[in-house]
Amino acid sequence: MATKPSSRTHRSRPDDSLNLTPLIDMITCLMFFLLMFASILPVVMIDAPLPKVASTAEEVKQAKNDEAKMEVVVSINSKGFSVKSDISSEKSFPVGPKGFPYDDLHKFLVILKSKRPTARELTLIPTDDILYEVLIGVMDASRELYKEDPGYQALSPEIAKKPESQQFNRLFPDVSIGGV
Repeated sequence: MATKPSSRTHRSRPDDSLNLTPLIDMITCLMFFLLMFASILPVVMIDAPLPKVASTAEEVKQAKNDEAKMEVVVSINSKGFSVKSDISSEKSFPVGPKGFPYDDLHKFLVILKSKRPTARELTLIPTDDILYEVLIGVMDASRELYKEDPGYQALSPEIAKKPESQQFNRLFPDVSIGGV
């Protein structure tokens, strides 16, 4: 049986599949620029370690030592700072016309440190509306002693160049961030 001439066609049908070649070419070009600009962008890290877990018997014994332990918590919000400690009452530092009172906070932390000189840990609890610069300002005010603070040790130039100099003039060097 013969078929109708209209059903016998030799024309090719157009390809209905999606052509991905231009898309792959564009992604390849964009990858170069993304990798190039990723090395230019500054990456900032906050040195705030996680709380330590005692793993040896000596570390457990040292953690239980009440004389060396002091819990200091600095709450930060848009109205100012609030410092809580287990050896003193809560103290608030409101924001003044010049901004956040970093110097007043530092002076109070120096007083707390004089009561327990071996204490090293401080916890910051910022609210969600706190700027990054405020958090860094509090960390700077709480980590090191200033030259006019009691207990500050002047270092000789040969010691100041060595890595061991980092152990001197520390206020609360182990700052951790909580409530995040």
